[in-house]
Amino acid sequence: MKKHISTEQTEANIREVLQLLSKMPSRLENLGSRISAQRLRAPLASGERTPTEVLAHILHCEAITAEAIYLALLLDEPRLPDIHPERNLGKLLRLDMLSFEELLSYFKIRRTILLRVLEPLTNEKWSRVTQESKKARKESVYWRARGQALHELEHASDLETKLGVKS
Repeated sequence: MKKHISTEQTEANIREVLQLLSKMPSRLENLGSRISAQRLRAPLASGERTPTEVLAHILHCEAITAEAIYLALLLDEPRLPDIHPERNLGKLLRLDMLSFEELLSYFKIRRTILLRVLEPLTNEKWSRVTQESKKARKESVYWRARGQALHELEHASDLETKLGVKS
């Protein structure tokens, strides 16, 4: 399932991003509750990640995205370090060593915090930007939250399809 939310920052698009972000914990919980712990640790197919590794990947990406959002709200156009969610942060944190259940608990806490920050934002604050070292364009809080929401949706939909679980 490919969902599209415009890159245009509108109230309707912001609401849709917030809705996707807020529903993801229960969607992942539903998935995890219907699959055995053994299957959550088994690759989806040859050469693919396990469902647990997918959730770890989502968390690595979410950590980078959330930090960028927080910095954009705290500083004036902060310059972000070049840290890759998997190659750098993933190798450091090794979230893939945790169980799906542990990762889900961690995800729920992180999502609660992120939503507490995002939900009361004014349109002006959604427009605050960051600058990455290797990118010419600046990315807004909206752009980053939208990207994370769509990224999570893509992975959750793929897991549900491959595991035969309906959301």
